[in-house]
Amino acid sequence: MNKKNRHYHIIKLIESSNIQSQQELLKKLTKQGMRISQSTLSKDLKELGVVKVRGSTGNFRFVQTTDRETFHVSVMLKKELTGFLRDSTSVNNLVILKTVPGNASGLSKFLDEIGWPEVVGTLASVDTVLAITRSNADAEAVLKKLQDIIAVR
Repeated sequence: MNKKNRHYHIIKLIESSNIQSQQELLKKLTKQGMRISQSTLSKDLKELGVVKVRGSTGNFRFVQTTDRETFHVSVMLKKELTGFLRDSTSVNNLVILKTVPGNASGLSKFLDEIGWPEVVGTLASVDTVLAITRSNADAEAVLKKLQDIIAVR
């Protein structure tokens, strides 16, 4: 069975069932006649943007993120912020972010890719990111968003 067909069946199962583990998903796929390994299933789930979330009952289940790219970028932005951000401030319409040396370019990249309308663009040195926004209020909004991301553990 080709990858496209496998992906179709995986998404169909996730959308129609409350699947709580990869083992459970693998069993359901096997019942449908698909023979795939655990490692292939893991890769497929990653490619499809499928994540495990805690439902309202407290049990985990698989869901496909609606916008895989945005989800990936926001996860990576959070990793950059929590791992490497040392200080942040704004001056008028500019947001200045100080990082551990060597990590400013990664943070700059994900700030550009996240697609926030307030951010016009970014520049990075070795340990500093300059995010350019349209207004002073936009700079404050970006700082607030960054603080909110860091605060969520």
